[in-house]
Formats: sequence, structure tokens, C-alpha cells
Amino acid sequence: MLQTKVFQFCRSLYRVRCEVSRRWSSQHHLLGAKTVDTGGCLEVQHPHWPHSLRVTYPWLRDHCRCDQCFNHVTVQRKFDLSALKLNIRPATVISIPEELEVTWPDGHKSKYDYQFLWQNTFEGCQTSYKSPRLLWTPSTFPEPDLTTVPLSALESSDKKGIQKLLYSILRHGFGFISEVPPDLESTRSAVENVCAVQKSFYGEMWELQGTNLTHYDTAYTSEYIGPHTDQTYFSIAARIQVFHCLQPALEGGGETLLIDGFSVAQKYKEKYPQGYDYLSSTAFPAQYKEEGQQHASLDTIFKHNPVTGNLQQFRFNVYDRAPLSSIPLEKMQDFYLHFSNLVKTVQNPRNEHWLQLQPGMVVLIDNWRIMHGRNKFSGMRRMCGCYFDNDDFSSAARVLGIQLE
Repeated sequence: MLQTKVFQFCRSLYRVRCEVSRRWSSQHHLLGAKTVDTGGCLEVQHPHWPHSLRVTYPWLRDHCRCDQCFNHVTVQRKFDLSALKLNIRPATVISIPEELEVTWPDGHKSKYDYQFLWQNTFEGCQTSYKSPRLLWTPSTFPEPDLTTVPLSALESSDKKGIQKLLYSILRHGFGFISEVPPDLESTRSAVENVCAVQKSFYGEMWELQGTNLTHYDTAYTSEYIGPHTDQTYFSIAARIQVFHCLQPALEGGGETLLIDGFSVAQKYKEKYPQGYDYLSSTAFPAQYKEEGQQHASLDTIFKHNPVTGNLQQFRFNVYDRAPLSSIPLEKMQDFYLHFSNLVKTVQNPRNEHWLQLQPGMVVLIDNWRIMHGRNKFSGMRRMCGCYFDNDDFSSAARVLGIQLE
């Protein structure tokens, strides 16, 4: 008799637990965390979040971070995606203060840190990301204390100098390193604190002396160079352009021009919305040719983040335009209308900030945003510099905790 009662009690308890498991999806509270089943998704609410998140069950199963599904040493996935059932639903979901615990129908258990969910879902990313970008004009050009880092701070073990420089580049489109000895090797040593130097057919570090035409490029002359971005003839242009004036022009001239290309793009979009859409969707060719080198690219002028739609790159160089073979006859007038309006917008003197680079002051320019140019000069003038590619630059920023779009 006693055994029968014990059996009935255990059976009742089992039914209650099963019923709780089946009804976890209605609403589950524990110390402020809350989950709601909304059909094919799990809605997660947390008191520290500005809004709830909705996550699909396939996403949750795919993002399990247990040792069986994820290699924490190599930071690579191990879960076999071909085994994922699109109609999968959890057996149980339990909210505890630190994490979400999910048990799947096959008995597999997954745990998700709430911060992980917030940082790695679309809704969380879009809410938490705040762009550091600040557009400027000559009248609002940033003060030197916001954009300049001395070499000693750059070499400090705390990395705060590097972090400030990278943040300045992402916010303003440029940054300066001061107190750098005016020679090529010292320049390289300084900038390699930030990022690896990119290798191209220019080499790793380049040096210009007077009008020595080492490469077939206007930069190797003493002529005026209008505002432009570099390497539009590459499929992926360098992200950062580095300049160090080792010796200003002995007979005058050679001032450097900086223009905030994103500020120009904003003005152009407001005044010529059809032109902005056209130049965001119509690719046209660029080229670079010299003995032993033939580079060509076909791309749009305005490139955007594929998720947010925000402007990501402004490719503008009137010098490196290739023969216009990519535009059909019926669209040729549209191209010249929209492109000429853009050129006029760029060339407005109210966009121009001029400065004379001095020995000891290295400038790093975001080549995806900032247009640069140069005044004509006379006499000997010595410059050196290099490039960083986007992947290495972006990695350096992320390592130091700078969030990128």
C-alpha cells in the first residue's frame, strides 16, 4: 500500500514537471530574466536591455557554445549544420541570472550568456552600435589635441596611445603621430606600432624626392593634385594612407589638402538624390598602367555597408578613370550629368582644409573616407609613406575594444 502511494506521488510529480516543461514557453521569470515563446522564435527580455530580443530556434541551436559544438581554442564551430532541423524547438528553456539554459529534444544542452545574445543578434547589434563618425568642414576641423598622439604614447605598453589614434581615424577620418624622427625607417617603426604595412607594387614604404618619376603617377611630379582617394584601380583599395613630410619644398608650395569625403557625399545626396543613387549602383572603370603593371577595377563610387546601408567607402579619383566602356549609350548622359555634379560638389572651396605637413608629424588618413590633394611646389621636397589594408587596420581596432560597424 505504501509503495503504491509513493509510486502515485512520484507519478504525479513527474506529470507536474512535464507540464512545467511544456508550459515554459508561456512566461518564465527568475530574478528579472524572462522568456516568451512567440511561435518559431524565443523572445528574451532582460532588465539591462533597452528592449527584448527575438531569436529563432535554429539560430540558438547553431550558436551553441558547448565544447561539443564549438572549439574555444581555435574559436571555430564544430556543429554539423547539415544536421540542423529548421522546425527544431526546445524541450525546456530555463532563465537563470547569468545565462539562458536550453535543452533540445535529443537531450543536448546549450547555455547562452545574455551578453553573448545581445552582442551577436541582429537586433542587439543594431541597437548597441553607436558610430563614432563625426563629419567635419574646414570651420569644424578637429583640434590637434583630439587627433594627435606623440610617439612616446604610441610606444607605451598600455596601448592607450594606439587606441586614441585609431579612434581618431574612425571618428574624424585621420590622426597624427608627433615627434617622429624625419627619416623613412623611423617613420616605418612608428606606424608599425599601429598596424602592419601593406605591400604592393609600390613596395612597403615609398619615398618621393623632388620630381623623380619612379612610377607613372602624378604624385611623382611637382604638379597640383586635386582631391582624390587612392587605389581606385584595385578591387579593394588600401584603407589607410600614411604621409610624412621629411623635407618641405625648398622654394615653397606642396601644402596638403584634406576633404571629408563623407561630408561631401552627404551634401551631394541632399542636393542630387537621383545622382547619389545612380553613383551608388552604377560601376565604372579605373586603371593604372606602367611597364610591368596593369591594374584595373570596376566598381561604384559610393559603397555601402550591406547590412545597415550606411556609407562605407567613397571611391573618387578623376585621374585614374579608364575608358568608359561599362556604360551603355542610353545611360551615358546620365553618367556625365551625375558625375560632373559630383565633381563640382567636391571641388567647392568650402570643403577644403589646407595644411603644411612638417618633419616629425606623420598623418594617417582614412582612404575610404578622406580625399587628399597637394599644391604644386618648387625645389626639392621629400615625402615618405605607406598603406595599411582594411583587414589589418580593422583587426587592430577590434583588438583594442573599438567597435566597428
